[in-house]
Amino acid sequence: MFSLLTLLIFALLFYLFYIILLSAFEEVGFKKWEASLIVFSCIIFGKIDLPLLEYNRWVIAINVGGALIPIIITIYLIFSRKVAGRSILGMIIVAYFAYNVTMVTGEGVVAIFPYWLIPPVVASFYSIVASIKSKKKAASIAYASGTMGVLIGADLLHLKELLHMGVRKVTVASIGGASILDMVFLTGIIAVLMDALLYGKE
Repeated sequence: MFSLLTLLIFALLFYLFYIILLSAFEEVGFKKWEASLIVFSCIIFGKIDLPLLEYNRWVIAINVGGALIPIIITIYLIFSRKVAGRSILGMIIVAYFAYNVTMVTGEGVVAIFPYWLIPPVVASFYSIVASIKSKKKAASIAYASGTMGVLIGADLLHLKELLHMGVRKVTVASIGGASILDMVFLTGIIAVLMDALLYGKE
């Protein structure tokens, strides 16, 4: 009975999380079926890490569901919504905060609660200011600024520091390695949902 109850609770929580992710991708302009495809693709491919480089016993990889797909979505959004300039500035701003709230450990680059919430908050507020004359573009700017800002600030800017940290055995540090629970993935989602609450849904 206990195991069945646990399974039901887990299924309910997963469904609620799925609905939240679906809402975020719909908010940036994807159709429901497209948003569903994106969410399930990120979940399914969240187990796949693609190695990028090896140095000093570190293997740097990128997670397909947690980082690669969000990067592709970001590129699509900034060009299809014509928000490249504003998004790039947002990425720089978010990267600054992401860099300062993260630290390098033997496990990789990490951020502790509640500091990892600062980048999505910054991405959301920036997108609202940047789209004051074009409200429909706010969500796309928030997603692009948040996702790429964290990837640059938390992962790329800490890379040199990480690679020079000594480890006794081969250790994999995957960008977006926690898949849909990774900071790279969640920052864009949280920023978009904050936009919907603060700026209103489309």
